[in-house]
Amino acid sequence: MRESPEAGLAVALAGEPVVLLGARALHWPARSRLVIADLHLGKSHVFRQAGIAVPRGATMDDLRRLSDLIAATGATELLIVGDVLHGPAAQAAWRDAWIAWREANPDVDVAVLAGNHDRALDAPALGMRQLGEAWADGPFLFRHLPTPDALGRHVIAGHVHPKTRVPGVPRSWPAFWLREGITVLPAFSDFTGGHAVQGGQGASLVACVEGDALPMGWTPRAR
Repeated sequence: MRESPEAGLAVALAGEPVVLLGARALHWPARSRLVIADLHLGKSHVFRQAGIAVPRGATMDDLRRLSDLIAATGATELLIVGDVLHGPAAQAAWRDAWIAWREANPDVDVAVLAGNHDRALDAPALGMRQLGEAWADGPFLFRHLPTPDALGRHVIAGHVHPKTRVPGVPRSWPAFWLREGITVLPAFSDFTGGHAVQGGQGASLVACVEGDALPMGWTPRAR
């Protein structure tokens, strides 16, 4: 998998140049910022506690991908637009893994927005800044739920876990879902389900396939 800026698609959202990375993150070069959604730390732990057999190491794999993206883009900021956690913030292996990641990346400013799974989130204890439920910067409004902004700013959100089919490939892939005034990010965590979404009628899709960002039947343009 190529975790590099070249494994992305350069587009303009609300007139602002950004890169949609095939590793399921948005890079905003002007702010040296990576934006991700739906990290879901601890989800596999919650499932195992419920007696559901799931593979171990999912959190470590996600954090390795995140480290690769930080190194590849040189980003100094990480913004997580909701669902940092999945379930109670107990003293579990995922927490140790996150703390280790944070200690290995002390110069990265990590800020978070509250998602529907983040009721137990203690952001300062995890080395994060809590920005509330919504936060505006430049032409964008960042929030977890993909609902239009009353002031007309371009919303960057998560929550939906959009996925799409790629012709000739017998499975669905995480995708960026671009609509008028709203961009929905794919879930960053590998260990998530997804919601099938469609392009057309003003919507565009960019599939994340093995680290590459593949536009599905459209030409990148300003939105």
